[in-house]
Amino acid sequence: MRNERVNFYKYFPVSEDSTNWGIYIENIGKSEVLQNENYPLSGHPDTHFFTWDKGRYLSSYQMLIITDGQGVFESESAGMISLVPGSIILLYPNEWHRYRPLKRTGWKEYWLGFNGSTVNNLVMGSQFETARPVIAIRDFVEIQRLYDEAVIYSIEEGPGFQQIVVGILFQIFGHIHYSVKNRTRQSKSFLVHINNAKEIIQTRLKGEIDVPQIASELNVGYALFRKKFKEFTGLSPKQYQTQVKLNRAKTLLLGSDLPVKSIAFETGFESIYHFSKMFKEKTGYSPTEFREIVKESGKNGQNP
Repeated sequence: MRNERVNFYKYFPVSEDSTNWGIYIENIGKSEVLQNENYPLSGHPDTHFFTWDKGRYLSSYQMLIITDGQGVFESESAGMISLVPGSIILLYPNEWHRYRPLKRTGWKEYWLGFNGSTVNNLVMGSQFETARPVIAIRDFVEIQRLYDEAVIYSIEEGPGFQQIVVGILFQIFGHIHYSVKNRTRQSKSFLVHINNAKEIIQTRLKGEIDVPQIASELNVGYALFRKKFKEFTGLSPKQYQTQVKLNRAKTLLLGSDLPVKSIAFETGFESIYHFSKMFKEKTGYSPTEFREIVKESGKNGQNP
């Protein structure tokens, strides 16, 4: 017996309460397009409706996922791309594009339209690029569940639903990022080396670490090790060591009465000058200022 077909979409007026978050949801929807059915389905506003012949431009971002069926996508920067179940498409503002299901298969799609003053930071930190706007995810069950959850909140449209759906959008980006990072067999096997390298670095805070030596201990080529370490952590091995030192220093500044000079020594900095300079560069405060401000804020029940 065939499940009842569900097509839903909503376009939202955006309040000041929504824009204050820096990211807000403009529209959301899900639809099932049957074999040989015209696409897109009718009822969308002129700003979003398009034909295959002309394509369209949007003024904001939109993310789609195809959960069943096949189709094609084309944009000015990426050219023509085939779409299969698990294909996730990020549509960029002011970028010409068009897409449609194959007549013989139809498809099921979900989408979220979003914008805001800080949205570019989210997109720039993602796995998408204008020349690479489609990412195929094999295991997309959780992403589809998140879209369904966003649709439910949007149907009800209760107070605060914008913020809830923005949170879901962040989770979707997070799942995509994780899936891309871990989808190859080589990446999964290399994760063991990266975790072992982290442990080694955390035990070697004194002086500068010898990255080629660590790679040798792990029986991994130096160039590949550096590349994969940054790919997994977002930091080079030496940057990671500095971050570990600073985190350890923060713990000692707030959890002990050790003088700053002793903390510099304990965390492996070559001098108190180098420690103070690096600490202020990364936190905006000198070690002494950080200790005083955070402790004072804690007494008053405030965030520093």
